[in-house]
Amino acid sequence: MPSHSRVSLYVCVVLLGYGCTVSNQITNTPRSSIEQRLLVRALERALANLDSRPFKGKTVAVDFYGLTADKDFAKEFFTAWLQSQGVRTVASADQAQLHLKVFASALGADQGQSFLGVPAFTVPLVGFVVPEIPLFKNIKHAGYAELKISATDTTTGDFVNESAPATGRSAYDDYTVLVLIHFTRTDLETPTWSLVGDG
Repeated sequence: MPSHSRVSLYVCVVLLGYGCTVSNQITNTPRSSIEQRLLVRALERALANLDSRPFKGKTVAVDFYGLTADKDFAKEFFTAWLQSQGVRTVASADQAQLHLKVFASALGADQGQSFLGVPAFTVPLVGFVVPEIPLFKNIKHAGYAELKISATDTTTGDFVNESAPATGRSAYDDYTVLVLIHFTRTDLETPTWSLVGDG
């Protein structure tokens, strides 16, 4: 039997023996839906750890600072949260009692992987790619947010209040065991706060 035929036969045996399948995740947005949900849940949980009592019943103007483009969404999310806590928000500091500077020192999604098995490889001569054969594989997705508020009096410019850093985390873990067993563990559906909350 020619050598390339033996290689092809070996590949078929491997594929049939392990029952491997190849799955591709296609994303048409800069962030996958899982990443988006991880960021939102982490942001919600960070907000739940912030104390809004010093600002209740007051009119505030908000400036939001972050290191990524997600800060624009986070600012509007934070503003909606303030309003749900009984804080009046205005666009201009001239119309506000307090000027809030909100710092998102962290707002992102991380990914890590643990793998035990046979990695993907290309069969010599025929150039056929054999997909990975995972005996155990865990892809960990984690969202993390850290927020801090600094407040000043808009009339005098005097420092009024500064919050302790508030953090929020979220997780989505994707497991594959013995090639065919696949499941996920996540806390994305765990409720945090709503816009109707009482703070």
